[in-house]
Amino acid sequence: MLKRLLSCLFLTCTLLTMAGCNREVETSKVIRMGGFPNVTHVQALVARNMTRHGEGWFERYLPGYSIEWYTYNAGPTAMEAIFGKTADLTYVGPSPALNAFAVSAGREVRILAGAVNGGAALMVAPESGIRTPAQFKGRSIATPQLGNTQDVSCRAWLTRNGLRCTLEGAGDCRIAPTPNSMQLQLMKQGDIDACWTVEPWVSRMERMAGAIILVQEPDVVTTVLAGRVGWLKAHPQEAATIIRAHCELTQWITDHPEEAQARVVDELTQLTQAPMDPELVRSAWNRLKLTNKVDLAGLEQFVKDAQAAGLLDRVPPLEGMIYKQEK
Repeated sequence: MLKRLLSCLFLTCTLLTMAGCNREVETSKVIRMGGFPNVTHVQALVARNMTRHGEGWFERYLPGYSIEWYTYNAGPTAMEAIFGKTADLTYVGPSPALNAFAVSAGREVRILAGAVNGGAALMVAPESGIRTPAQFKGRSIATPQLGNTQDVSCRAWLTRNGLRCTLEGAGDCRIAPTPNSMQLQLMKQGDIDACWTVEPWVSRMERMAGAIILVQEPDVVTTVLAGRVGWLKAHPQEAATIIRAHCELTQWITDHPEEAQARVVDELTQLTQAPMDPELVRSAWNRLKLTNKVDLAGLEQFVKDAQAAGLLDRVPPLEGMIYKQEK
């Protein structure tokens, strides 16, 4: 189970820290930030592209600092980097961040700001004939990774509609954790009947596999900016500056959609080593809601959904997960 794996990882990192390994370096001028190669991580993609071209957004707010960017394919992997102290900040989905908060008893992760709502969907293969929840019985559904945000959303939706899907693969239908990059080919081959995925894969599935959108949740939290508690405590001023820079970046993207889209296209092309169609990004853009607000009610719903799916046990009060600069 995901929560057990994260618990073991947290324990290992704690023991290493107690042994004197991997100590926090308060004087470090390098900030390690993460993000995913998804349009729903638009702030990370735009900022990383600016760094790539020597026009770093966060760097201009923090003279003398450099930003090192890292790519993760799903949230649980990003949280492993937080636990392992190889990342200081990362854009990530809410569910993995909540899992990390829970298994560390609230000690390791904080959410600094919201980033994107929406941009995810449950899609069905055109030849599957699936149009209602009941028709998922006996079918296979792909999600990006066990315990990631789309995986939890999928399991919660199935449960609400009276379908039982266990972590062991039994039940009314089978959920198959599958990287976004593999879902398209599997659907074309008929190996999966549906997927719960994020942009640009939603638009790609529509165009290249004829997939049909069955469920969209435009106001659901998809991406937040999270940070490692050790780094935040050691760098409170830098953390405050990062939050301000993130908020102003969100506004810049809103005010300059064409330039922002061009940077997303370029960055995704660089990261995936494959040309990104600008039309796919434009299509995906219409499903995104950029935000800086931390949706506490939305996070609480994710906790309930993850608990119902057996992915999460007790969670400390979520108010403690929202980063507040120490005075």
